[in-house]
Amino acid sequence: MPQRKQLTWTELRVGLFVLAGIVLVVVGIFYVTGTGALGPKYRIVTFLPEVDGLAVGAPVAINGVEVGNVDSIVIAPSRAGQPPVPSRSVEVVMRINRTFQDYVRTDSYASLLTEGFLGNRVVTIQRGYTGQVLGDGQELPGREERAMKEIVERGADLMQNLSALSSQVGDIVGALKHGQGTLGKLITDQTAYNRINSILGRIDQVTASVQQGQGTIGKLVTSDELYTKFDSAAGRLDNVMGAVQQQKGSLGKFIFDPSLHESARQFLNNGNALLSDVHAGRGTLGKLATDDSLFATWRQTGQNLSNATASLSSKDSTAGKFFDDPQFYDNMTGVAGDLRLLLNEFRQNPSKFLKVKFSLF
Repeated sequence: MPQRKQLTWTELRVGLFVLAGIVLVVVGIFYVTGTGALGPKYRIVTFLPEVDGLAVGAPVAINGVEVGNVDSIVIAPSRAGQPPVPSRSVEVVMRINRTFQDYVRTDSYASLLTEGFLGNRVVTIQRGYTGQVLGDGQELPGREERAMKEIVERGADLMQNLSALSSQVGDIVGALKHGQGTLGKLITDQTAYNRINSILGRIDQVTASVQQGQGTIGKLVTSDELYTKFDSAAGRLDNVMGAVQQQKGSLGKFIFDPSLHESARQFLNNGNALLSDVHAGRGTLGKLATDDSLFATWRQTGQNLSNATASLSSKDSTAGKFFDDPQFYDNMTGVAGDLRLLLNEFRQNPSKFLKVKFSLF
């Protein structure tokens, strides 16, 4: 019969230390990760259309705060008598710390969130406020990850736009190579190159002439004469401003003489007094501006003139007949003719009309 081996105190002490170290490491891992593995848990279920990149043990967060982890991921079984629903393709069971159970309600929902652009995927739960608190094993509504879907859709649109842009750029480059358009002719036409080269040569000559002080621009650039004139004009202007400040000349007196200000103030006071008198109806101008009798007189005069004009226009009055009666015009024309004949006879034979008769009584 083999003899049983007995453990020494040293070997037992080493084993206890190793076991205690393992326990401390496990507790430290759970403490650092914040999963609260030592606290009470409960499970809830959600259904998602896809879980690509999601692994068992992945974190579960409520509005960014980690509250548990993924317990299992399986293909959702088909429900009896109902067709498959794409939005319920995968069943995800989550183990949540009961401390946060009050935040998971019927108005909450679960979705996937990608950490970074190509990072790991985690389950995020939107906190509920008004719904009923979900118990162990109940279903939490799931939603598709909109952010990643929008990124993929925008990426597809971007690739399509880049493809169209690349095709357009290729067409433009091809047209340029064939000398089409202004830019194409500019690139491929030797004549245009020669002209540009000639223009650049002339510009170089003009620049050299300017640097040598030739021409108007050259003199403006290199000659100090214009600067001297400007400096002299600035000096004279400074002298004028100094004289004005010293109250010299008409402009200086106009600006600094207080008597001018006093005269202007007196003029304004007189103007205000005159306007006050006019407004009060004093004087001839005031009566003209405020008295209604003058207006009534002028209105009556206008009415009388209008009546007289109407009388002249009427054929019933004497004045109207004088202007409008054709018979009166004919009579006056006949009288004028007879008078003209009488004058002609008087000129030819005045003795016929001038007879002197003397009689004695």
